[in-house]
Parts: sequence; C-alpha cells; structure tokens
Amino acid sequence: ESRNLFCCLYRSWCHNPVTTVSLCFLTQNYKHAYDLIQKFGDLEVTVDFLTEVDKLVQLIECPIFTYLRLQLLDVKNNPYLIKALYGLLMLLPQSSAFQLLSHRLQCVPNPELMQTAEGPKPSAGSKRSAAASIDYAELLQHFDKVQGKHLEARHQRAGRGEQLERRAVL
Repeated sequence: ESRNLFCCLYRSWCHNPVTTVSLCFLTQNYKHAYDLIQKFGDLEVTVDFLTEVDKLVQLIECPIFTYLRLQLLDVKNNPYLIKALYGLLMLLPQSSAFQLLSHRLQCVPNPELMQTAEGPKPSAGSKRSAAASIDYAELLQHFDKVQGKHLEARHQRAGRGEQLERRAVL
C-alpha cells in the first residue's frame, strides 16, 4: 500500500520538481531525490524555482524533518541524502538559505569517526527491499515527460505574449 501511495503521489506531485524532491525526502527515497536533483540542470531555473528550493531548505529545518537531519549522522548508510542536500546547495545562489544548508552540511560528521562495532539494523534491509520493488526509472521518465510538457506550455504562453505585444504595437 505504501508503494502504491508513493507512486500515486509522485505522479501527481511531479508537476512541481521541488515538491517531488520533498516527497522523496519525506519517504526517505534519498537516491531518487538525488537522481531528480541531477535532472534539475536540464530544467529552466527561474526565480520561482529558486524560491521553492529556498522554502524546501527552510522546511528541512522544521520539526517534520528531524528524522532526516538525524540520518545525516549515519553517513555510511545515507550517502544519497548527503549528495541530494549538496545538490540543493549547488542550485542555490549565495543567500540565507544557502548559508543555512551549508552550515547544516558542515555538521555532517566524518564517516571514519562515526564507525561502530554494531552490525546493520535489520529494519533497514526490509525497507530497502520494499523500495527496490518501485520502478524508479519509470518514475524518472514520467517526471521528464511532465516537466517537458510544462516547459512546452511556458514557451507557448511566452510566444502568445509576444504575439499579443506585436498586435498591440501594430
């Protein structure tokens, strides 16, 4: 049921790239969040887009994401979480959100200092097997398709705006 809910929400939320990443953070699908952030380089980066990334960084500092921040302590088992957060950091201009996220990432411990004699947690394996049954490649294709349609629509609206301006001048 959880997989079906995630896939259903993903298909609905992927109209907004930043919201899609936040869904991946909420569901602890960090590798997929990282893969999505890698695709942000192909998207049109607007002021609104950067504002949404800024808001996501602010949201990461809220209580709802306490578990995410605590998972930064487990560097060895959460490399894609750290990579995803660094990806967001690289998208941001030098702003207060940049400083906030940069400071948070500076607090990530050195993995060699965090080594313990304990073995892996048994719950991690069951969670990984559930996540493995999701077709992330297909979800990425769906994300690309939806974002392509949004880009096309923005260009069509911009083209109509230019045509209206030309008519007003004539």
